[in-house]
Amino acid sequence: MISALDDKNLEQRLRTFYAIALVCCFILVGRLWHLQIVQGDYFARLADGNRMRRVRIMPVRGNMLDRNAEVLVRSRPAFTVSLIPGGIPRESQESEEVFQLLSDLLGVERGELLDSIDSEWRLPYEPVRLIRDVEARLVVAIEENRAFLPGVFIEEDWVREYLHGDVASHLIGYLGLISAAELQALGSSYHNSDLVGKTGLELVYEQELRGTSGSLSKEVNALSRLVQTVGFVEPVPGHNLVLAIDKDLQQAAEAAFLSHTALLRTNASEAYHGAYNGAVVAMKPKTGEILAMVSVPGYDPTRLLNANERNTYYQSLVRDSAEPFFNRVTHGQYGPGSIFKPFVAIAMLEEEVVKPTDVFNATGVSQYGVRDWVITQRLAPFGTISFTDAMAVSSNHFFAEFGVKVGIDSLSEWLRDFGFGSPTGILGISREPSGIIPDRQWKRKRFQSRPLSDQVWYPTDTEQVSIGQGFVTVTPLQLAVAYSAIANRGTAYQATVVQQILDPEGTITKEYLPEVAYQLHVAPSTWEAVIAGMEAVITHPRGTARSAFSGFPASVAGKTGSYQIPGKVSHGLFGAFVPVNDPELVVIVVVEHGVGGGSSAAPIARKVFDAYFGFE
Repeated sequence: MISALDDKNLEQRLRTFYAIALVCCFILVGRLWHLQIVQGDYFARLADGNRMRRVRIMPVRGNMLDRNAEVLVRSRPAFTVSLIPGGIPRESQESEEVFQLLSDLLGVERGELLDSIDSEWRLPYEPVRLIRDVEARLVVAIEENRAFLPGVFIEEDWVREYLHGDVASHLIGYLGLISAAELQALGSSYHNSDLVGKTGLELVYEQELRGTSGSLSKEVNALSRLVQTVGFVEPVPGHNLVLAIDKDLQQAAEAAFLSHTALLRTNASEAYHGAYNGAVVAMKPKTGEILAMVSVPGYDPTRLLNANERNTYYQSLVRDSAEPFFNRVTHGQYGPGSIFKPFVAIAMLEEEVVKPTDVFNATGVSQYGVRDWVITQRLAPFGTISFTDAMAVSSNHFFAEFGVKVGIDSLSEWLRDFGFGSPTGILGISREPSGIIPDRQWKRKRFQSRPLSDQVWYPTDTEQVSIGQGFVTVTPLQLAVAYSAIANRGTAYQATVVQQILDPEGTITKEYLPEVAYQLHVAPSTWEAVIAGMEAVITHPRGTARSAFSGFPASVAGKTGSYQIPGKVSHGLFGAFVPVNDPELVVIVVVEHGVGGGSSAAPIARKVFDAYFGFE
């Protein structure tokens, strides 16, 4: 028989059991309330994220056309293999099999594949574009193995096509995979595997060219396989750029530079053997439009999109000592040499330290040691010469003598009036340098850590600036704008490489009309004297560019130059405009280590003028 004590113990145990059960029920109910009520929306979104896939549809990136409406850059449709990382169970046997199969199909190392997926700024259900522009056979292979590739799908994408290889590559730029910093800066409309402009117009006009993404909403099952399409938003194509560039002239300028420098290197003189790199810029002086912008060496932007060689090619460009990514037209800061003398001549005439009718006895050596090139070549000095003769034969003695009389204070002010020492503000180019127009203050600041004697500005410094040597540096683009000011007798226009921006329907949304950059107030007689001297560079019996322009059927005003580099071969430079009285084209050429402008740079400019005017 069960005693009263046993009954009491049993009853106590039952109460305890019921209490524990009641507490458990409260815990379960509370947990259910917390999950369904408090966190209900959160888990609903997670469930929906597992069930729903929103795939972006990339817009067509805008085209770039030259001034004659010839397409330079466009986008074509292509297939891309993409993957949703969250669709593949990680750290499992199934995951190993999926990645191994995918690695085999794509021909990509498994480790490289995982590296492209894993990133701190990626979301698990955001598609990762693995391989762009795949062949049809790979699309078929992916579709055939779809049952074994959860989370892997084929997207219809757009691939950039640079139709003329490396033509104007520095100006056009290239696309590259977005970085974490760029992703943060560009905003939520960009995703982790997007391609964005890295340099050139692709970078500067990224927002205009890109367009607006569309989307495709899909319902998928537990294996991330498509059940049905539930929504679609049409993408908006990007805007198109109409450039000022003339594709045919651009190609002619590139061919002229490459062919002539190759010819120079076959010269018996070893001095020309380093003549590989440099720049050519052709500008319409009456509008500021850049018709050709050549920087050598260039690069092929298409190879920077090719997944199989992108990294290798990029690293080879970065390691190349010739700096193929460097735009020498807009960012190359060169000593101008004698190509600078027309601007110094204007200062000399306007400051009335010399008259066009004056004669000068060029003994070949200035007061502070500047030598004429005939003296360095052990030839007879020029002797008695006029202002025009001095320009034609490029007498350093003449310009050093009268440059000192102008003085660095006035001379530097005149040079700045021509835009030197400041960015040109060219539309479509980023981070343009200023170059250097030195003066007393500049030297004092530049050498402030040195003894006071090194900080003082001396007359010999002024002599060097007067012949384009010493501390002064300019860009080829600055020279083009300044030569345009001479060609226009005082008016310089804002340099531009873009004419119009068109919306997808072809409507002009922005147009870059000619805009005056600066206006110089110079006496007509000064323009007449300086331009006559520049014509003499071509026509004078001892003109430094006479040989290069022999038989040229139009009038030319130009100037040769060479910039001396201690311990190295000089750079060769040339600038000119044609025709003299109604200028249509300004051309500036720089040949690095080209010795002299007359032999290296002027023949290239001649070919550019020939191509533009159809004289070939």
